[in-house]
Amino acid sequence: MSMSRIARTSGVLVATVALLLTSVPTAGAADVLSATPSTIAGATLAVTTPTAASPKGVSPDVYFDETTGTYYLYTTNMPSGTYTSTDGTNWTAVAGATLPSGFDWSVVKMGPSDYRMYYGAINPNSPSVVRCTNMKKELRYATSTDLVRWTTQPGAIFSDVGCGVPHVLRKPDGTYLMYYNTITTQHGIHIATSSDGFNWTALSGPILNNQDLVDPAPIVMPDGTYLMVASTTGAGGPQELQLLSSPDGINWSLRPTDLYAPAGVSVLDPSVEIVNGQIRVWFGYAPGMDHNNSQIASGILTLGSASAASTGSSTAGKPGTTCTKVGAKTKFQGKTVVCKKSKGKLIWVRAA
Repeated sequence: MSMSRIARTSGVLVATVALLLTSVPTAGAADVLSATPSTIAGATLAVTTPTAASPKGVSPDVYFDETTGTYYLYTTNMPSGTYTSTDGTNWTAVAGATLPSGFDWSVVKMGPSDYRMYYGAINPNSPSVVRCTNMKKELRYATSTDLVRWTTQPGAIFSDVGCGVPHVLRKPDGTYLMYYNTITTQHGIHIATSSDGFNWTALSGPILNNQDLVDPAPIVMPDGTYLMVASTTGAGGPQELQLLSSPDGINWSLRPTDLYAPAGVSVLDPSVEIVNGQIRVWFGYAPGMDHNNSQIASGILTLGSASAASTGSSTAGKPGTTCTKVGAKTKFQGKTVVCKKSKGKLIWVRAA
């Protein structure tokens, strides 16, 4: 707002400031879009909370079309909806849009005008093997050429993706990673790999052996590292957004403090995109923890400097330093540490 006032009074001054800003590199700019334990430790999320005009629902998936500069938003609601936006904040419902009979969307670009949407669907004829539902929640897919009208493809391609929101990520080498929640063995975010996006191999165990993480939203960073925004189960209280980093998409480090945890509000089901050098996050915002009243919120995620990682000065997860949640796990200097209570304090200790 202050820049607007300057612009009205002195166009020359604005032009001069703009020239200076574009000609002088920002300190640490080369480090900003690298996901490491150090950069996520100093990350902040500037949130725009919903208004009366914000789309209703949970499980937002946002796809940004670089060619047209258009954001596409898919929500899970009754009914689910498709929206477009030019700024990622103000949305317009798309007339005539079609979605598959399902929920929890995950859009992957396959080629020019060629898109694949993965989603969850209930199979009423097959009992679930997890405790969150009596029927099996399968992974299916649909295809589109315009991101608006989707054609459902037959059959399930992964059996029982559990209770949270699954997310499929296509890697730069053309292979796939799927992140999903299940309680078939141990609750938490599990990973499956695929060479074609149809035939999957599940890896053992949830990431970090953390049973509180759900709703994974990973992205590949420009330098090849991986960033993930996830949510917590809530465990009787509000769900909270968490932040993780990984060098390979398989082995993850969890920031020991919440990314975003507004009082009395569940924040859940995030979606993440990098747009014009900014990391943008969308998520369900449910006051009073009532998912029926959830709307879609958004935020700008700013990472901390990676210089601390290169100098070895990061203390995130250092044994003996304070933590916030009993049982939380992360890594410090390659070793697993766990948050435990000792002498009335919560501190990080090396795992046995």
